[in-house]
Amino acid sequence: MLVVTQLREDQVAAVDDRLPLHRLDQWRAEGSTYLIAWEDDSAVGHAHIAWSDTHLGLPEIQDVFVPPELRRRGIASRLTAEAEREVARRGFDTVSLSVSATGNEPARALYDQLGYGDCGVEPVRVTGEIVVRGRPLAVDDTLVYLVKRLAPAG
Repeated sequence: MLVVTQLREDQVAAVDDRLPLHRLDQWRAEGSTYLIAWEDDSAVGHAHIAWSDTHLGLPEIQDVFVPPELRRRGIASRLTAEAEREVARRGFDTVSLSVSATGNEPARALYDQLGYGDCGVEPVRVTGEIVVRGRPLAVDDTLVYLVKRLAPAG
């Protein structure tokens, strides 16, 4: 049975052994939210929600990850739905996310299926070096930003 919960500090080591928590520093510093999908006692996926300082000024779902061998089982859909519920619960009516413009067609197809649409801004090219968990990482990607209107939390 799949259960999604918010990451707690006492779970970080166990989750980090199985999944790449790329936004862990941000989570600790900024009060963002990491959602973890669990099957039994195993972490099988995650999604990060940034609440501020996002490209569109909206809550943004980021870093959705499911290991390749577990994909196509609905885990990413469930994580996204839980993230949407959390965003609505906090009083927002719109959520955003970004996806690579090329090379990640399965993610784009998933978000299209879940009701996300182009937000109307030009794609953003990200190049250079970023720091992920204290380590430099070279990036060269073009991101398309998508948005979805949410039903009020009930």
